[in-house]
Amino acid sequence: MDVVIGRPVVVWAPCRVSTDELEQDIKARFAHPKLNVWLRMLRSTGVVARPWSAPPAVTVGRTGIGVRSRAAYEAARDRAVTAAGQALARSGLQPGDIDVLVTTHTTSWTIPGLDVDLVGRLGLRPDVERIGLATAACVGGAHSLVHAVRSLRGRGGGRALVVGSEDLSTIYRNRPGGVRMQDVLYGGLFGDAAGAAVLSTVERPSAGDLVVEDVWELVLPGSAKAYWSEIHEAGVSFESTKEATTAPGRVLPYLRGWLDGRAVDWAAVHPGGPGIISGTLTGLGLDEETAGRHARDSLATGNLGGVAILDVLERTLGEGAVTGPGVAVAFGPGFTAAALYVRRVAGADAAG
Repeated sequence: MDVVIGRPVVVWAPCRVSTDELEQDIKARFAHPKLNVWLRMLRSTGVVARPWSAPPAVTVGRTGIGVRSRAAYEAARDRAVTAAGQALARSGLQPGDIDVLVTTHTTSWTIPGLDVDLVGRLGLRPDVERIGLATAACVGGAHSLVHAVRSLRGRGGGRALVVGSEDLSTIYRNRPGGVRMQDVLYGGLFGDAAGAAVLSTVERPSAGDLVVEDVWELVLPGSAKAYWSEIHEAGVSFESTKEATTAPGRVLPYLRGWLDGRAVDWAAVHPGGPGIISGTLTGLGLDEETAGRHARDSLATGNLGGVAILDVLERTLGEGAVTGPGVAVAFGPGFTAAALYVRRVAGADAAG
């Protein structure tokens, strides 16, 4: 039997914050000799406007990790419920049809986790298999798909629901001791969204189906200080070193080794930044301009963290132009990577 991935659903947070608006807010709140340099770096990411749960003033006005964490989780949870419900409806399924639930959510510390909350709020079976990813971050969407595929194959069939949700605007906050480059860059890079997709096992794929041929994951050796996150009394921060600029390129030999010469006609790449998109596509032997359009369009609306790869897949499958073998690949803190080697069955009118 084959595992197929249904077209994902992505739900954005309701408040659109343009880069112009955010730059004005940053200048009004912070002072630093290098602030203008950092703001140029933010603009170079290609983000035009990101979805946030609340305007910048409201986000910054939340004081303390407890207040910020609760606000982030509640917003992310409610969007996750909406996205999951829409994904079930798109697949023509009822909550009781789901055998496996895989969730990814990183931006607040919560017990029980998003997986437990969704069982009750969606009305899933109480004995549904649950896989809750709490620290995967940007790689979470791809990692969740990998886990869902492995679980369905191990069970010998069934249906899985993958749900990712992040409220990354919580990174934007006042920082005691003064603003830093990471606060400006990551505070403006990310957006808030939820995404969901249904995976099913089928005897024979139909036209338009996205069939999973193979899955892969990697912890890049010696890369622990590339990207990471920290919790402070005032909230959550995202950190990186110069190694972050080289880590995606160091993943490519491992990725190509796993592919082992298999054809790749198209790719859905995690939109972590312009360099990640272009470097990955070049490493896969694909034309950067053509193959990277959906990833760049996604990035223009903000890096959605673990939801981002679902957004790129939704855009790619929605257009209906791709057929044949492809790769969906995402990167995350650690430095980690996850990928799926997939095949889009020809003959689809994938606009619906």
